[in-house]
Amino acid sequence: MMRNIEKYRNALINVLDLDEDVVCEELALGVTGEWDSIGHMTLISEIEDVFGVSIDSEWITEFNSYQSGIELLKRLGVDFINE
Repeated sequence: MMRNIEKYRNALINVLDLDEDVVCEELALGVTGEWDSIGHMTLISEIEDVFGVSIDSEWITEFNSYQSGIELLKRLGVDFINE
């Protein structure tokens, strides 16, 4: 069974069309070329589908980096600790 961190990384890789070795904590909206406004909305949709969550519009702007996405999912009840 795939761990949540792997699901998260795969969502980033698939939506932003990244090489696996590019997905790291430095990924950020506007910094990573593929992570533009369109990529951002596609990524939100993918993460909602993968994790079965709904991201409030006010939180969408908070999700602007690799780490902030993990923090957001933790707030929505996704467990990244006991994997």
